[in-house]
Amino acid sequence: MRSPFRPACLLLDEPLSALDARVRAYLRTEIRRLHERIRVTTIMVTHDQEEALTMADRIVVMNDGVIEQVGSPTEVYRKPASAFVADFVGTTNFLPGVVVRPGVVRFGAIDLACDLDIKPGPGSDVTLAIRPEDVVVRNTVATNPNTFMARVADVEFLGSFCRVGLAINGSEPALVADFSINVVRDLLIEEDKQMLIALPPERLRVFPRAPQTP
Repeated sequence: MRSPFRPACLLLDEPLSALDARVRAYLRTEIRRLHERIRVTTIMVTHDQEEALTMADRIVVMNDGVIEQVGSPTEVYRKPASAFVADFVGTTNFLPGVVVRPGVVRFGAIDLACDLDIKPGPGSDVTLAIRPEDVVVRNTVATNPNTFMARVADVEFLGSFCRVGLAINGSEPALVADFSINVVRDLLIEEDKQMLIALPPERLRVFPRAPQTP
């Protein structure tokens, strides 16, 4: 008979939600170490994405009681299975696009190469998704796909990095990019600066565009 002090499964229902940030960070590490020592299957319910990404071996993302994706923290963050997961976990840019041909989606007047995980035909409306940290600065267009000019619309200082709003084709910020404070300093990134940026094809995710409700 199994001892009541060695359960087959341990359920933790938001155990760190009422604690301050420093204590939460400390206890995340302690809980992880405890789990590795006693090796008891543990299900932890949390709305804190940082907790999920740092503590879990596998993450289950649910939407209205329906499972959207199950995977490792890296899989869920880097390869979200749906626009909901991409939006729910971390920060994501969403750009409207139209399929031009296999492997190419047009965003405004810009044709972007990407890996199409879905198989929509030419003319299909889709949504492109890319994380702010995946937007990169380039020195030249040569050999760099998905490279175009953008204007710095605003810069938000967040300590070790800056969140930069980028306007494309004269529009208001179409996407945000996270640049380290060193990159911002070295490249003199400031409002109204024109920059050559790129959206790496391997970092772009493509999802069917949800129909708009009337």
